[in-house]
Amino acid sequence: MCATFQFRGKTYKPGQEITGSGERGIVRHAWAGFARSEILSWWQKRGGVIIDIPAERFAERSGITGKLIWDDVADELVIRGLLDIQGTQPLIKVVTRPSSPGEIERFQHPRMPLLESARFAPLPPGVVTGDEPDLFG
Repeated sequence: MCATFQFRGKTYKPGQEITGSGERGIVRHAWAGFARSEILSWWQKRGGVIIDIPAERFAERSGITGKLIWDDVADELVIRGLLDIQGTQPLIKVVTRPSSPGEIERFQHPRMPLLESARFAPLPPGVVTGDEPDLFG
């Protein structure tokens, strides 16, 4: 699923505000759960907007030991995100996929974040400071 991730020296967990980029620019909202890749079209039919969530590393929490198991995110990849605009406030969901047998063995978790090539412009330096506007409002 993605228990946490790191970007530009900061660690992010569900419930915290995270920053990504979308078709209209910078997106900053609370990380409020997950969206299964298998039903991504369902989310999009309800107004969900695909976003890029930049990350250098991510971690899954082992279902056996409870410890975080880290892995690097390749430079050309991002965590796929979804901006859910159905509620009173937009929320960001991390898109997940089923773990491969090797990932289940290593991470001891049935879901993994969906890592894909970036679709949108990368975040400029300093963007994680909170000073820039959110273009999705």
